[in-house]
Amino acid sequence: MPKPKAIPQLPADVWRSLRHEWLWVYRSPVPQPGVWSAEIPVPAGVFFVEHGEVRIRTDGKETRVPRGQAFFSSPQMRRHWFAPDTRLLSVGFRSQWPDGTSLFRNALNFAAEAPDLRKATQRLFSSIHGAQKAVTYRQAIDARVYSASEWVAREAAYAAWFAVWMGAVQDLGVELEVRPRSRRRVDQIVAWLQALPPDQTTPTLPPGFPIGSRRAEQLMQQHFGIGLRMFMERRRLEIARERIVADGATFKEIAFALGFRHASHFTAWFRRHTGVSPTEYRLRGVGQAA
Repeated sequence: MPKPKAIPQLPADVWRSLRHEWLWVYRSPVPQPGVWSAEIPVPAGVFFVEHGEVRIRTDGKETRVPRGQAFFSSPQMRRHWFAPDTRLLSVGFRSQWPDGTSLFRNALNFAAEAPDLRKATQRLFSSIHGAQKAVTYRQAIDARVYSASEWVAREAAYAAWFAVWMGAVQDLGVELEVRPRSRRRVDQIVAWLQALPPDQTTPTLPPGFPIGSRRAEQLMQQHFGIGLRMFMERRRLEIARERIVADGATFKEIAFALGFRHASHFTAWFRRHTGVSPTEYRLRGVGQAA
């Protein structure tokens, strides 16, 4: 076991620059055991195998997660397989630098025992879901209405959990990537791009932006090898993948939200980028989040 690392102390403006949100906490038997899922996008997160077994395929390797262990997941594409009678306790979230890269330098995607984090996850589940013994993934992501006090309590419970999660991955040898100050300008560009509505595919820098369009394009090419428009296109595809799998909206609704005038244009665009239609993608991936 690697020697535990101290959680770094960072300036407040660095912590504020994170794009940070939590997505779900659920505890339930898994759907569709015994078959490999489609390759689907998953956010960062962790799940504990309370019963059964899970296998994960990502980064060109397969990882077995037995009962009693946790799988620490990076945000990326993956496939998974559940043994019959598998039951999970899972938390999903996003925690990224403004350019969309992961909070940690080296990819997670490993299985390990994490008893303190498991206790913290059980507390989070109880804080969010009260006396319920089981909540499915679908139930956990359903939109609901909160009062101000409920929302604040919910966010506080997650913040306390996230601090434990961060300590757990540091103890397991995963290093936090502290961003150099020289990247602040490109982070500003990406933060602005990420804030645009997904149907806006031709980005135009707003008045008063600290640099011009030409310099912004140069910085994007320098750091990512793509320009502003291609960045937006990749973001739109990421949103499409997520909504098709996790959203109950019709393909027509998704198409319009992403700026397509006709659902058929959206279908052709999605097939060109993924090799399958939205229908095929949903059938192969729906209900398979972990």
